Amino acid sequence: MEIARVEVLNPAVRAIIHFWDPDYRCFSFGSIDLCPTMEEYGMLTEFPNNLYQIYLPLRSDKIIPELSKLLRISNLEKFLEKNATGLKWRMLEIELEKKLGLEKERLIALGIFSLVLFPSQTGLVSLEAVAAYVEYENTQINPVAAILAETILTLNHCRRTEKGAMRGCTQLLYISMVSHIETKKPIFNNFWWFTQRPLKLVEEEEWGDLDNQGWVDNLEGLPNSDFKWRAPWITTMKVLMSCGQRRWVPLVGITGYVSYAPALVVRQLGGMQFVPRTMGIAQFFGLFKDPIAQEVLEIIKQDWKHLVLVEIEGLKDPSASEGYTRWRDLANFAMPCVGVKSPQIVEEPIKRKRVNNEEELRRQVEKLRIELSKNRKDKTMLEKNDARRG
Repeated sequence: MEIARVEVLNPAVRAIIHFWDPDYRCFSFGSIDLCPTMEEYGMLTEFPNNLYQIYLPLRSDKIIPELSKLLRISNLEKFLEKNATGLKWRMLEIELEKKLGLEKERLIALGIFSLVLFPSQTGLVSLEAVAAYVEYENTQINPVAAILAETILTLNHCRRTEKGAMRGCTQLLYISMVSHIETKKPIFNNFWWFTQRPLKLVEEEEWGDLDNQGWVDNLEGLPNSDFKWRAPWITTMKVLMSCGQRRWVPLVGITGYVSYAPALVVRQLGGMQFVPRTMGIAQFFGLFKDPIAQEVLEIIKQDWKHLVLVEIEGLKDPSASEGYTRWRDLANFAMPCVGVKSPQIVEEPIKRKRVNNEEELRRQVEKLRIELSKNRKDKTMLEKNDARRG
């Protein structure tokens, strides 16, 4: 998964949180509204399964036994850290050196789920991330909806408290953001992961000196720049607009559930923007520890049996209706908290488990990438040898 190789500019991510509207679940830059979407995240992650599937959490008492069966590691309970909230990655790394074939690939996949897609405290594989990985292996449920849900939950937390850590995939959020920003040199002439060199050049030559406030100023100027409504790599597609009787989409992450309103950002995917229906969206969120969580999850499960998918034209420069323009002028969107202390993405101690050492995380991700590449080469070599024998 090439997204794991992206090195995020943390000042950019800290700055964009200033513009997050926790009620409407989108970034607001003056007259521009943006939001990470399932369709964008689906293209960037390249999971082969059906994108429009809802993740439902595994029962806590099944997480370790199911993982033990997948990895063929007995006594996984010994890998738990003292508070039993996750597994020690160092101990799993030792097993990674011993494993071969499918079991090794599964350990690498677990590392990607826990270090990249659903990051937690450095050195810890959270049980929530383990549950998401086990569910993917056992049912092939696409995790994109859960990744997006966790991103929205985290952005809401960071924006309301002005502190916090990204529990969702920061790399995906960063790439989806910079895909819309004007640059002197094009970053995404081709699909971005064929080469990251253009992105590196822009980061070094245009963004290298920007601190948190510099990024805030840069993002505030988006309405007056050559802003790209549609990411260059987005193609014509069907877009999930709502579920069941709702006019928006209920999402389930690894720690809770939250609403998501793609109707607010149709232009972002190349469609004509009309007045969205957002009734009830701000009030719909919760954590699995809440007493009503199981009841809500069952309702969400039923909602996802009735999806409303809309074909988007893929216009290069999509526009908005007059009605939307009037609605947008009257809507009470949150204003950026310019001048306040930056949300602490990695340093501030908080209740949510956090990534507290970025360099260590990068080291672990790079090691996983090397192991994955080595595993693929070994597999290719074995296949060639088998072919010769045949």
